[in-house]
Amino acid sequence: MKKYILIISFLGLLTLLMLFCFTFFSIYSSVESICIQAKHEFNSDCVESLISYIKSESHTIREKNRAVWALGQFADKKALPFLEEIEKSAFSGKQCDLDKDICQYEVKKAIKWCTQGNSTSWMYRDL
Repeated sequence: MKKYILIISFLGLLTLLMLFCFTFFSIYSSVESICIQAKHEFNSDCVESLISYIKSESHTIREKNRAVWALGQFADKKALPFLEEIEKSAFSGKQCDLDKDICQYEVKKAIKWCTQGNSTSWMYRDL
Protein backbone atom coordinates (compact mmCIF):
# COMPACT_ATOMS: atom_id res chain seq x y z
CA MET A 1 0.00 0.00 0.00
CA LYS A 2 2.83 2.42 0.85
CA LYS A 3 4.38 1.67 -2.52
CA TYR A 4 1.20 2.82 -4.34
CA ILE A 5 0.94 5.99 -2.26
CA LEU A 6 4.57 6.78 -3.02
CA ILE A 7 4.06 6.20 -6.76
CA ILE A 8 0.88 8.31 -6.83
CA SER A 9 2.62 11.09 -4.89
CA PHE A 10 5.56 11.02 -7.28
CA LEU A 11 3.28 11.13 -10.33
CA GLY A 12 1.31 14.00 -8.81
CA LEU A 13 4.48 15.94 -8.13
CA LEU A 14 5.75 15.24 -11.62
CA THR A 15 2.45 16.44 -13.09
CA LEU A 16 2.62 19.68 -11.08
CA LEU A 17 6.20 20.25 -12.19
CA MET A 18 5.25 19.74 -15.84
CA LEU A 19 2.29 22.12 -15.48
CA PHE A 20 4.54 24.72 -13.87
CA CYS A 21 7.11 24.44 -16.70
CA PHE A 22 4.41 24.57 -19.37
CA THR A 23 2.91 27.71 -17.81
CA PHE A 24 6.25 29.50 -17.71
CA PHE A 25 7.02 28.45 -21.29
CA SER A 26 3.61 29.65 -22.47
CA ILE A 27 4.04 33.06 -20.80
CA TYR A 28 7.57 33.40 -22.17
CA SER A 29 6.48 32.49 -25.70
CA SER A 30 3.70 35.07 -25.68
CA VAL A 31 5.96 37.85 -24.39
CA GLU A 32 8.71 36.89 -26.82
CA SER A 33 6.29 36.94 -29.75
CA ILE A 34 4.99 40.45 -29.16
CA CYS A 35 8.46 41.71 -28.22
CA ILE A 36 9.97 40.46 -31.48
CA GLN A 37 7.09 41.97 -33.44
CA ALA A 38 7.53 45.36 -31.71
CA LYS A 39 11.34 45.31 -32.02
CA HIS A 40 11.07 44.51 -35.72
CA GLU A 41 8.77 47.47 -36.25
CA PHE A 42 10.43 50.04 -33.98
CA ASN A 43 14.11 48.96 -33.84
CA SER A 44 14.69 49.48 -30.13
CA ASP A 45 14.87 47.30 -27.02
CA CYS A 46 11.72 45.41 -26.05
CA VAL A 47 10.42 47.90 -23.49
CA GLU A 48 10.88 50.96 -25.72
CA SER A 49 9.51 49.09 -28.74
CA LEU A 50 6.43 47.94 -26.81
CA ILE A 51 5.76 51.52 -25.69
CA SER A 52 6.00 52.69 -29.31
CA TYR A 53 3.78 49.79 -30.33
CA ILE A 54 1.07 50.87 -27.89
CA LYS A 55 1.32 54.50 -29.04
CA SER A 56 1.07 53.47 -32.70
CA GLU A 57 -2.17 53.98 -34.57
CA SER A 58 -1.51 50.92 -36.75
CA HIS A 59 -2.34 48.32 -34.09
CA THR A 60 -5.66 47.09 -32.76
CA ILE A 61 -6.73 47.79 -29.20
CA ARG A 62 -6.47 44.07 -28.42
CA GLU A 63 -2.84 44.08 -29.62
CA LYS A 64 -2.16 47.13 -27.48
CA ASN A 65 -3.66 45.44 -24.40
CA ARG A 66 -1.40 42.46 -25.07
CA ALA A 67 1.60 44.81 -25.28
CA VAL A 68 0.60 46.43 -21.95
CA TRP A 69 0.54 42.95 -20.40
CA ALA A 70 3.98 42.21 -21.88
CA LEU A 71 5.37 45.47 -20.43
CA GLY A 72 4.22 44.27 -17.04
CA GLN A 73 5.91 40.93 -17.58
CA PHE A 74 9.24 42.72 -18.11
CA ALA A 75 8.71 44.56 -14.80
CA ASP A 76 11.03 47.32 -16.02
CA LYS A 77 10.80 50.60 -14.12
CA LYS A 78 11.50 52.63 -17.27
CA ALA A 79 7.99 51.70 -18.48
CA LEU A 80 6.36 53.29 -15.39
CA PRO A 81 5.97 56.88 -16.65
CA PHE A 82 4.26 55.65 -19.81
CA LEU A 83 2.02 53.20 -17.96
CA GLU A 84 1.02 55.84 -15.41
CA GLU A 85 0.20 58.20 -18.29
CA ILE A 86 -2.09 55.75 -20.08
CA GLU A 87 -3.70 54.62 -16.83
CA LYS A 88 -5.50 57.99 -16.65
CA SER A 89 -7.31 57.45 -19.95
CA ALA A 90 -7.78 53.68 -19.74
CA PHE A 91 -11.27 52.19 -19.37
CA SER A 92 -12.01 51.70 -15.69
CA GLY A 93 -15.35 49.88 -15.77
CA LYS A 94 -15.94 46.34 -14.53
CA GLN A 95 -16.34 44.77 -17.95
CA CYS A 96 -13.58 46.05 -20.19
CA ASP A 97 -13.77 44.92 -23.81
CA LEU A 98 -10.17 44.15 -24.84
CA ASP A 99 -11.13 44.92 -28.45
CA LYS A 100 -12.49 48.40 -27.69
CA ASP A 101 -10.51 49.90 -24.80
CA ILE A 102 -7.13 49.89 -23.15
CA CYS A 103 -8.15 48.28 -19.87
CA GLN A 104 -7.21 50.09 -16.67
CA TYR A 105 -7.10 46.76 -14.84
CA GLU A 106 -4.33 45.54 -17.18
CA VAL A 107 -2.45 48.83 -16.90
CA LYS A 108 -2.66 48.77 -13.09
CA LYS A 109 -1.41 45.19 -13.07
CA ALA A 110 1.54 46.18 -15.28
CA ILE A 111 2.31 49.14 -12.99
CA LYS A 112 2.21 46.85 -9.96
CA TRP A 113 4.61 44.41 -11.61
CA CYS A 114 6.96 47.24 -12.64
CA THR A 115 7.08 48.58 -9.09
CA GLN A 116 6.99 45.31 -7.12
CA GLY A 117 8.41 42.85 -9.62
CA ASN A 118 6.93 39.54 -10.69
CA SER A 119 7.95 35.91 -10.77
CA THR A 120 8.66 35.78 -14.52
CA SER A 121 10.65 38.95 -15.28
CA TRP A 122 13.97 37.07 -15.02
CA MET A 123 13.06 35.12 -18.18
CA TYR A 124 13.21 38.14 -20.49
CA ARG A 125 16.77 39.37 -19.88
CA ASP A 126 17.95 38.13 -23.28
CA LEU A 127 15.06 39.46 -25.38
